[in-house]
Amino acid sequence: ADARRYHLAYSRAITAIAQACKSNDIRENPGISVKLSALHPRYEVAQEDRVMRDLVPRLRSLALLAKSAGMGLNIDAEEADRLDLSLDVIETVLRDPSFAGWDGFGVVVQAYGKRAGAALDALYAMAERYDRRINIRLVKGAYWDTEMKLAQVQGLPDFALFTTKAATDVSYICLARKLFALSDRLFPQFA
Repeated sequence: ADARRYHLAYSRAITAIAQACKSNDIRENPGISVKLSALHPRYEVAQEDRVMRDLVPRLRSLALLAKSAGMGLNIDAEEADRLDLSLDVIETVLRDPSFAGWDGFGVVVQAYGKRAGAALDALYAMAERYDRRINIRLVKGAYWDTEMKLAQVQGLPDFALFTTKAATDVSYICLARKLFALSDRLFPQFA
């Protein structure tokens, strides 16, 4: 019920924001970010089949609404253990021919994640494969405390993220440079 409610709320938000979309250039219009875990009650790797069956159509419908409004839609970042699942969902939606020529699809990438560079490579490969341009909003990261605690609770031998601010700052700068180098397919955005 919560996931359906969030889907409806996102749909209504896109419809409301669409009224402010006056430019033919998506980058000049307001946009929206959606959280995949809000759209599915069990957004986890163990439930991948259900996620792909239930969440992908929800995300696709939101992206189609955003496309018709001439606005951007960003997929918000999740915890590191959901990265592969997020990339699978993103690719499934992105390859839909309905999105050909739309430059509004975006993904938030967290610089504190040790796999952020690999995520950019995967997103670039998708953009090439499906002839898309993807907006990438580079952020430092939002779940540091949670990620640290999860790794400790699970007894992992290492952390999925950089554990110091200095390392995250260096990662951010390196990833920004990488984004500029891949800007033929990835549109850099910074937060």
